[in-house]
Amino acid sequence: MGPVTPVDPADLPGPRGLTEEVLREDEGDAGVAPASAAGVAPASAAFYWPLLTAERKARIESVVEARLQSVTVVLDRLLDPHNTAAILRTAEGLGLARVHVVAHEAADGIAHRRVTQDAHKWLEVEPHASGAQAARRLRESGFEVWAGHLDRAARLYSELPADRPVALLFGNEHEGPSPETLAACTGTFRIPMAGFTQSFNVSVAAGIALAHLAGARRRLLGRPGDLSEEARVQLRDRFTLLAAKLARRMKPRP
Repeated sequence: MGPVTPVDPADLPGPRGLTEEVLREDEGDAGVAPASAAGVAPASAAFYWPLLTAERKARIESVVEARLQSVTVVLDRLLDPHNTAAILRTAEGLGLARVHVVAHEAADGIAHRRVTQDAHKWLEVEPHASGAQAARRLRESGFEVWAGHLDRAARLYSELPADRPVALLFGNEHEGPSPETLAACTGTFRIPMAGFTQSFNVSVAAGIALAHLAGARRRLLGRPGDLSEEARVQLRDRFTLLAAKLARRMKPRP
């Protein structure tokens, strides 16, 4: 099991992800793909893959190989969109494949781009009507769902199981998970505090717990990710199209 291939951060979203061949298209319509070659549709991943730089291809392959679908996070009615955005960025950076979001009626959007740095575009974001619904659906699909909550029965985050699919649920910053949501979860967990502060900010707590769990899961698996071959191919195609779209959008203008 090895680390994700390092790359110049500037190469991730920018025009250097594509070769000059595709970046030299007519300025008339930035949304029109370059002319097709060998009968391959311009809108297909098969068309764009050869046009990616070698560095970009290596990065996509490395990220796909490290994607984890057996570790996920549920964001239940977070009020501050900056917290939601920060957790999405953390989840993507840790290699999670999907996150689950229950929107707060007062929130003004799922993510702030300046915080996520486009991380939400590389994730699957699944909406749910309630935290309880999200917990039930995840448990039906084979996940244990552990809610961050301060109670006497709460396990230490470092004691959560890594030998099975696990979802961590984080509730509203002020109210925490609702009683109905807690009843739908497998149990609760906590992060010990060494100072006078009672709890971490929710985005910090999510970073601590998800980083530990993702690392423990990878050590148990003995490999960086757990996607099936079919899922890896589909994800590579999705990332290829997204890389092309982002690179073309950010092409320098004369």
